[in-house]
Amino acid sequence: MIGDNIRNYRKIKNMSQEELAEKLDVTRQSVSLWESGQTQPSLDNIIALSKIFGVSTDDLLTSKSAEEPVGKSAEQYAAADAFDSGNNEDGGGTKKKKLLLICLICAVAAAAAVTLIILLSAPKKPGGSGNTQTHSGAGAGTQSSSSEQKKDTKDLYGYLKNFVIQNGNTNGDMSSYTKSADNYGGYASDDFNLSYWGDTDTVEFCLHTVINETYSINFYIRVPKVYSGQYVYISSYYYRDTGDAVYEAKGSIDAAEFTSNYPLRCTSYKGPTEDQDWFMELSRQGVCEALKLLKGFIKTEQLDYSFADFGFKKF
Repeated sequence: MIGDNIRNYRKIKNMSQEELAEKLDVTRQSVSLWESGQTQPSLDNIIALSKIFGVSTDDLLTSKSAEEPVGKSAEQYAAADAFDSGNNEDGGGTKKKKLLLICLICAVAAAAAVTLIILLSAPKKPGGSGNTQTHSGAGAGTQSSSSEQKKDTKDLYGYLKNFVIQNGNTNGDMSSYTKSADNYGGYASDDFNLSYWGDTDTVEFCLHTVINETYSINFYIRVPKVYSGQYVYISSYYYRDTGDAVYEAKGSIDAAEFTSNYPLRCTSYKGPTEDQDWFMELSRQGVCEALKLLKGFIKTEQLDYSFADFGFKKF
């Protein structure tokens, strides 16, 4: 309930999860956990959210969810509010004129949409953009199949995005495919997850481990939209009830050089300074375990790409 409200009010404000997280001084993971219903924001965060969204705390907590915007920006919502306010002040004649104007605009938009559909559905000329020609006889062997072209360009991001959308569960901006880690060679008490976040175009793997009744830890590996051999990792040690991070580290790894003894570095760290070395070692172990599960995931799910296609040559 509150998760749906947070997501919908965020979209009304035309904000990404990361933008909202920055305003609250929490991690994006905290926002995603709230929106997916896995954790609940603290009272302080609920108050802060109500101020950011410009609504009451009751609006956030009640079962009547905010209407999720469909194809509207925050500016369009503001314009709609202004129009409604104007209707309340103007006389009936002005209101009718505005209504007629809206109908006219809708009719023009509908006609334009029909024209666009006709143009897009029209046959394209041979050899034109978007068409792949298949020839028999001489030269036929020079054409690569679509799967071979896909592997040559290493479109890991696009392939994994389609995989999770087709096979996983979708909740708002997030599509998620989750199974117990023992399916891929890990522990039954852990989960291995592949997620796609539509509002930030992010595809990431995650190893989720429950530490105790109070804490959990997640190890994320983000797949770049354009293959580069570099992967962003995020390790987050957080409260299970609120999603607030106690420790968090973020950095990048070079797939070609990564080994089980890779000295993990971070570009950002959250937590007590005296615990940083301990947490970075824990992060290194977690990232290695996540990569082992990725190997098992690729094999078990029979992906079109091998572990080598991800660029890990020494791991």
